[in-house]
This record gives sequence, C-alpha cells and structure tokens, in this order.
Amino acid sequence: MEQAGFIVGIDLGTSKIVGVLGRKNEQGVISILASESIPSDSCVKYGVIYNIDEAAGKIKKLISLLENKTGKKIGKVYVSVAGKSLRAIEHNETKLSDGTTPITFAILDSMEQQAKLNKPDFFTNYSVLAPEYYLDGKLEEDPIEKTASTIEGRYRLVIGRPNIKNNLVKSITDKAQIEIAGYLVGPVAAGALVLDEADRQAGCALIDFGAGTTTLSIYKGGLLRFMSAIPFGGRTITKDVQALGFVHESAETYKIRYGKVGKDKNKAEGSVSPDVDLRELNKVIQLRQDEIILNVINQIKLSGYGDQLNAGIVMIGGASQMNGLVDYLSEKAQLPAKRGVAKRVYINNAAELLQNPLYTQALGLLLFANENCERKEEAPKATPAYIPPTPIAEAKIETEPVEEEEQPKKKSKKQKDGKQTTLFGFFEKIQNFGGTMFNDEE
Repeated sequence: MEQAGFIVGIDLGTSKIVGVLGRKNEQGVISILASESIPSDSCVKYGVIYNIDEAAGKIKKLISLLENKTGKKIGKVYVSVAGKSLRAIEHNETKLSDGTTPITFAILDSMEQQAKLNKPDFFTNYSVLAPEYYLDGKLEEDPIEKTASTIEGRYRLVIGRPNIKNNLVKSITDKAQIEIAGYLVGPVAAGALVLDEADRQAGCALIDFGAGTTTLSIYKGGLLRFMSAIPFGGRTITKDVQALGFVHESAETYKIRYGKVGKDKNKAEGSVSPDVDLRELNKVIQLRQDEIILNVINQIKLSGYGDQLNAGIVMIGGASQMNGLVDYLSEKAQLPAKRGVAKRVYINNAAELLQNPLYTQALGLLLFANENCERKEEAPKATPAYIPPTPIAEAKIETEPVEEEEQPKKKSKKQKDGKQTTLFGFFEKIQNFGGTMFNDEE
C-alpha cells in the first residue's frame, strides 16, 4: 500500500453503520485518520442489509463524512460480513506426494485456493481460516521443507447465506458506486483485535453481544474451532422493554441507563425516573438475557470445547456493556468472564475508539486491509495536436477554345427564376409531406 494512501473499513451493524479510515505503516501499525457512525434505522436487520436503497443512501452519507474530514476521495472499502446464518464448518484438503519432494509454500497455497473454491449447497464460503497440517496422519506445526506421502490440511470455513454478499454488492457497488476491496467476517476481525495469543492458545469463548445477533466464536490451540450466531441481541431486549408501554427511544434509554442483571439488579444507582418501575424493567431485561445466555451456553456444549476453555469468556459488542452482565454470565456459564478491549499494539492513536465497543469490528477490518482505498483521479486526456491536411497539387487542364457560335445561349433571368421557384415549391411539398408523415407515425 502506498504511504500516501489509506485503508477504509465499514461495519454494517443492526444499530449503527460505522466507518473508519486509517493509514498502515510498514510494520502494520495503524493510525486512525477519521471515524464516523450513523444510525442503521431499519435498513439492517440481524447484521444483514434488508433495504438496499436506504442502506446505499446511508453508506454514501458515511463516505461523504469521512471524505470531508480528510479531504481525500474514497474509491473502495473493506466491509464486514455478519448475520444469523454465519457458522464455521470443517473442511479437509488432501494432496498426495512422492514422499521425497520437500513441501513448499506453493503446495500449501494451492491447497488453500482449492479450499476457497468449496461452496456448500445454499451457502457462500466467506472465509477460509488457517488450517492444521497432518503429514502421513501426524500433526505437523511447520510442514515446510518436510516430506510426506500424504499432506492433509484441515480448514475451518466460515459460511453464510448468499444474500449477505449479494445485498452488500447491490448497496455499496451498484447503488453507492463504491468498490468493495474485500469481505471480512466481522467476528473474526474483532477477535484478531481483542484476543491475546495466550487466550487463543489456552482456549476461550469470544461472545459478541450485538444489537441483532449474539455470535459465539471458540478458539483453542491458536485457531478458530467453532462459530455460531444466535438471532437475539440488544434490540430484542429493547423491544421487550417497549412492551411495558414505552416508545422505542425511551425504551433504549432506560435499558442503557437503568438496566442491570444479576442479584443486585433492583438496587438503584442514583435517582430513577418516575416513569420507570425498576423492578419490572429489570425483570423483563433479565428474562431475555437469560434466554440469550442459555443459548450461548448450549452452543458451547455443542462445540465439544466446553471443558477446554481455560481462558474463559471474552465479551465484546455494544450489548455487552449492560451492568452486571460480566458477573452474571460468569456465574451462569461457570467460567471466568471479562470484557475485551482492542489492543494498542495494532493501533497507535484514537484511544477513545479502542474503548468503544461500537468500533471494535470496524477497527478489526483494518488489520486485514492491504489495498489502497484512495480514489485515483484520472488525468484528463490530451487533445491530439492539429495536423493540417497535405495540400494537393492542382493539375493544369488544357482546354481548347470554344468558338463563339458554338457556345450555348444564356437563359433569361425570368426563365431561370421561374424554374427555381417551381423546383423549390416541389421540394417544399415533399419535405412537408415527409414531415407530416413522420410526425403522425411518432
């Protein structure tokens, strides 16, 4: 990437559409140059675009805000892939060898490219994650320069419904006229930004509490082992609060200000609005939060890694900020829990964004971005120089003199004018007739 250029990531969430623009140096450290967010309203549901035109208009506005802050033109963006249909599946690629030829990067790359071509029925393959390699049936962390008769790569494919990508293309590329530089799985990008390598090795459950969905990603031995999305999130809780008789804006405000789960949920911290029955409010909130947590715990058990999560649970996402949730989740799951924070080693400024869970996925996208996203203005085409035509030499034509008596007599002016008038009148009639004919036909 050119030093003069920049990279752009856009996360289309159920509650907010977030954009960040930054510059990455040769060491991979990112400096944030601009950031913006606008409400998604109803154009994004469960992390997937539902209203193409409305989403395109919001993306155009977001791009314009970023451009105004930097004075640069954006030509392409990296976008997050999310949604309740996302999940990780196992996929194996096997290659036979002669047992004497050393394994090269080219061989492993060809296996990965083959894995990317795998398309499960009714799903799109959105990401191929780092595999484990087995040489003649034995796990090998570094197969390069080793020899084997059989090379097996065990991959994790992140798959989801095709409409996730189709709607991104329709909104961003077709309507907003912005090129998509790459599709990156949002929870994977967020995990790269917030998880320590020690947590990934020891085993941890990364839980992204979003507005539309709650996504579980399980890591062990440094690799993603399991992913599943639950179709409930912070917006679901807000709708439950609305059922108490509040409009959406008030329900969201009261949920954030007074919402609490756990044994101390009915202890008020400060004054409470007279419109709110704190006991009833938190009863509704905890009922829905219990449903989300029980689904998460069930998915952890189904993953087969429930007893291998030595690093416990790491929470991210806007809905993870609810008071009491860390302790309550830890109690219910019988695992240590903590909130994830973006690592400063990757981003050297914008401390307020690193602390804001709204920006976690968008910032994570920048870690994988490597194309310059600046729009290159085309240089005006040069007007070709005028080349005068080559003069043609006039040929001299010898004519014999015509004797006077053989020259035709000149017609009188009256005869000449009369013939011209007659011809003009004839062509005028033809033109009028043609004009009338074509007008009628139209």
